[in-house]
Amino acid sequence: MLYGGAERGVTGGASPPTAPCKSRHTSNERPAIPPRPAFCLNTPPTSQEHPIPNDPFAPLRQRFLARCADQLGELQAVREALPGSDDTLVRLAHSLAGAAGTFGFAEISVRASELETLLIEQADGGSVRAALDALIAEIERTLA
Repeated sequence: MLYGGAERGVTGGASPPTAPCKSRHTSNERPAIPPRPAFCLNTPPTSQEHPIPNDPFAPLRQRFLARCADQLGELQAVREALPGSDDTLVRLAHSLAGAAGTFGFAEISVRASELETLLIEQADGGSVRAALDALIAEIERTLA
């Protein structure tokens, strides 16, 4: 039997089925793939991991922490002015969420993102205050 209708004079049809690949692996076996090492640019290495010599992000992390200390004061001032000053709080939360995530401070980023979402969704004052308090506490813990 011919494939693709060639027996009827049609050309350019499909190719006949090919034989299975005869490699050194059976159909149920796959070559072992070595596991990849865990690596993330956002987290600084610990002493047990292979530290990056002369980490280029270390000075940037220090500048972030210094800026974070300044923003902590702003957050505390805004907390005293609640309700109100939502624009300032949204700006601070957005800035902290992005920068904290970039420099490996995931918990600050998560808390700031939660606060920003509540503010954008115009959540009730109690939820906003609780999220703000959680963010302030996380920043204080990180700076301690």
